[in-house]
Amino acid sequence: MSLRVRSALADGIPRAFRRNGWILIGTYLLISLLQGGLVLMVSTTALPLDSFAAPAAGGQMPSPGTQLPPLISLQAVLIASFTGGFLTIPVLVVASRALVSQFTDHIPEEFVFHRLGWASVNSFLGSWIVSIVVSGLTIGLFVLAGWGLFRLADQSTLLYLISTWPGRALLVGACLVLFIPGAFLGVNLIFVGQEVAVRDKNVIGAIIGSWRLTRHNRIRLLALAFVLLIPHMILSVGLSEFLPPLPAQILVLIESAIVQIAILAIMARAYVQLHDDETGLSPPYLSKTADDQRI
Repeated sequence: MSLRVRSALADGIPRAFRRNGWILIGTYLLISLLQGGLVLMVSTTALPLDSFAAPAAGGQMPSPGTQLPPLISLQAVLIASFTGGFLTIPVLVVASRALVSQFTDHIPEEFVFHRLGWASVNSFLGSWIVSIVVSGLTIGLFVLAGWGLFRLADQSTLLYLISTWPGRALLVGACLVLFIPGAFLGVNLIFVGQEVAVRDKNVIGAIIGSWRLTRHNRIRLLALAFVLLIPHMILSVGLSEFLPPLPAQILVLIESAIVQIAILAIMARAYVQLHDDETGLSPPYLSKTADDQRI
């Protein structure tokens, strides 16, 4: 079935702001705030190092309260981000299950408790695989293009590309072209999370299912992704640019939680459309009595 972008937007946005949507937004925001606080703490707060630090220059141990060295701080930030990211995955699994179903004012218990750990692990692995593959392809193309440019172009050509408006326009156009393969690959894998959460598939099965599901609709899905992501990026950058750091970070977290669930709701409706089931795509494990089990 062909994807109807306007219908996905019209059906998805209201769902994000019904009772279920607000529950998911609040839960996601709470975990994001905990993650943001943890990252901020390990990256900027002076920590007691007297028990763990190696002797400093001159043989003296750092005193308690010494701030983490940059390299150690970076590792701590990565660990904190990794942990926080893993904690948000169960929320996204439950959100995917709820938003593809007909339920808007309550979340059936089975959406929360059915193989949540298994689905979370596979969703986490799937998100990392997709990110690494798409990013690796894009970065590899840029590295290869840059190597070829500096290898083959003479100094006058490089100067023309860098210092003139036509040359810069060519560089921008070339960069956009280099993004196309990664964007194409990302669109093919856009429903990996839904395939895991809704269809109980493992990572490999979800990748195959997403690839099959997006056939004949890749351009529409790419357009939908741009429609959703570009305003989010502009708003996030604007908040960070024009507000003090702490208020900006809090507002960005709030905005990100709202946008994340809204995007998930829209993509859930697109997922339902592509399964050619206009009445809603309830997960197969939903029992007949789930309507009476509310959260």
